[in-house]
Amino acid sequence: MTLSARQGFCASFLAGLCLLLSTQLALAAALTPAELFARVSPSVWRVQTLDGDGLPLVQGSAVVVASGQLVTNCHVLARAKRVQVRRDGQAKVMAAKLVLWDVQRDLCQLEVPGAVAPSVPLGSSSAAAVGQPAYAIGHPKGLDLTLSAGLVSSLRRNSAGQLVLIQTSAAISGGSSGGGLFNEEGELLGLTTIASIAGDAQNLNFAIPADWIRELPRRHAAALALASSAAAAASNPSASAPATGR
Repeated sequence: MTLSARQGFCASFLAGLCLLLSTQLALAAALTPAELFARVSPSVWRVQTLDGDGLPLVQGSAVVVASGQLVTNCHVLARAKRVQVRRDGQAKVMAAKLVLWDVQRDLCQLEVPGAVAPSVPLGSSSAAAVGQPAYAIGHPKGLDLTLSAGLVSSLRRNSAGQLVLIQTSAAISGGSSGGGLFNEEGELLGLTTIASIAGDAQNLNFAIPADWIRELPRRHAAALALASSAAAAASNPSASAPATGR
């Protein structure tokens, strides 16, 4: 065998070995549905909103993304005077406080002092692919920690090409809003938010992208600054009125 042939053989062998190793690592990283549920379900909590008289309004779900910090859909919190959360298997109900919100994206963050649960790793929604496995975990209809499995069915984008919804065949029902949509590695792909209830539409379920969670603090601060400027202009209209020449 000539030197060039040996070099070609070695290069091909190393390339094949690298491909084999990368495939084995990818397979090792993928969790079974049972393993995934055991890993991330302690971080998917039940949300209950109450009116001014302490009567229940809406039940939903939320996901722990940092110590004492949970994210959910803003529509779950609509009209609420008080918000309570509870971890499955624990009788203790904990008070939650709204700290960040982006109503346009239907994404809100709750602070729960003393909440003890592992935070879930945020995946990259932009790297999601149609056909990959997806798992939804939430509290549909009050049935605590229900797991459903499916695929990423489509990636819905706006006219600017920005990802706005992840469509999935993993079943979602009322009470799942704010729950987690996870990939095979247990990373959060999105927050489950919409399920079709029309009689002629089946298995159409959607989640908002997890990438939005990273952008929430910045967008919240920008919205507050804009609201503050608008309030200042409204309270002192002469300051914002254009000067007129004589």
